[in-house]
Amino acid sequence: MTPRQLRRQSRFRRLARGVYANGSGEPTLIERAAAVLVLPADAVITGVTALWLHGFEAGSAEPIRVATKTTGQTVRRGIRLSRVSRLPDSRRRVATPPAAWLAACTDLDLVDAVAAADWLVRLGRATPAELAASAARASGRGCRLARRAASLARSGVDSPTESELRLLLVLAGLPEPRCNPRIGTAEAPIGRMDLVFEEYKTIVEYDGDQHRTDPLQWSRDIARHEAAVGSRQPLFERRRV
Repeated sequence: MTPRQLRRQSRFRRLARGVYANGSGEPTLIERAAAVLVLPADAVITGVTALWLHGFEAGSAEPIRVATKTTGQTVRRGIRLSRVSRLPDSRRRVATPPAAWLAACTDLDLVDAVAAADWLVRLGRATPAELAASAARASGRGCRLARRAASLARSGVDSPTESELRLLLVLAGLPEPRCNPRIGTAEAPIGRMDLVFEEYKTIVEYDGDQHRTDPLQWSRDIARHEAAVGSRQPLFERRRV
């Protein structure tokens, strides 16, 4: 098709100069990110935008963050093009989860950076060791925050809000709680709890609004609470060292 035919066909939408998509309606993030097709050949989507594509939504995915080693001038609406000396590790022109997280640390605060790290680990897209190694090798803007965030990242976290709650406790000077351990015994299981201070026999839970609006979930929460409070058995099974 010629450019004139593309412009006149109502079934096509213009996403960027030289980039069109089929169908109608608002373009998705993946479609907007397709603008990378008309950027320099080495361009890689990175930072917060890549985090969104990997499943963690923090801050704003736009402008589309893109890294390139080229020196030529490229100005396109809705795209933030950064010149770098070394391109981030990538697959299909999107930075890998550890590389995307590291680049995003220049835009995120500590809480969001830790929540992003926890969530990537939760999704199986990165390990704490991989994130720590990426932060250790980094230099320049955002590297100090990345190293601190990596040291605070944990496995076993079920939601970004749970990460935020844990950080509020830890950064306030409280001990480190365990994330989502199962409490009770084999004979009298109770269930998983969000954050547990075993030494102080204290459980901290974060309940989203669905815990209030869903009658079944509400009943389960009450039953778990009563079982934990009224149990005469040790709440925590012994862990292998």
